[in-house]
Amino acid sequence: MTQLTPEQWELTVKPDGHRGFDYKAGQFVWLNVGHNPFSIKENPFSICSAPASGSELSFMIRELGDFTRTIGQIKPGTGAYLDGPYGNLSVQGRTEPGIAFIAGGVGLAPLLSMLRQLRLSDDSRKVRVLYGNRVIEQIAYRDELNAGDVVYVLSEPPKAWPGEVGLIDAALLDRVFSETEFSEWLFVMCGPRGMMDGVEDHLIKRGTPSHRILSERFNYD
Repeated sequence: MTQLTPEQWELTVKPDGHRGFDYKAGQFVWLNVGHNPFSIKENPFSICSAPASGSELSFMIRELGDFTRTIGQIKPGTGAYLDGPYGNLSVQGRTEPGIAFIAGGVGLAPLLSMLRQLRLSDDSRKVRVLYGNRVIEQIAYRDELNAGDVVYVLSEPPKAWPGEVGLIDAALLDRVFSETEFSEWLFVMCGPRGMMDGVEDHLIKRGTPSHRILSERFNYD
């Protein structure tokens, strides 16, 4: 268990008596921590680790609901049961010359899994990350993201904030992406529904084919 930000944690689980399971970067599981395997107390979380990194699985979890509010109290060695993987958010087999990952808050998790997998597989394509949060304290994995092409967006930035201000909207997209990138790149999104609806509408308006727009729609804050 690692604290990422004041309200976000990384939970890592490892196989006990088996080799783990196969999954694609971007998928999610139903996670049951500290209860018997038949308990209904399970929650869906996207995997943020990469398949190529080994059998351990990591999850980026924000304190929101009944379970996640106590996430920081989980003791090492606590039993966990996983049901999955599920989801079709994946860049596996895609051949676009560039990939844009657009994340709002904890929606970064599945996109981080894909980004890590691309790096571990020595994928040479251009990758750009747009990562939106409310305040600077919510930015997770900043050192890792800084190793690539990343654009941070804060709706309530501190003074002298050097990054983008506001929301991930049409104006920001037009500043960050070129005409060629709009038409040729793959755009992958995960975050609040309003953000994704607005981004998708603008991408289509700018000529991005619908088959090059992938999204995962959960109820993220």
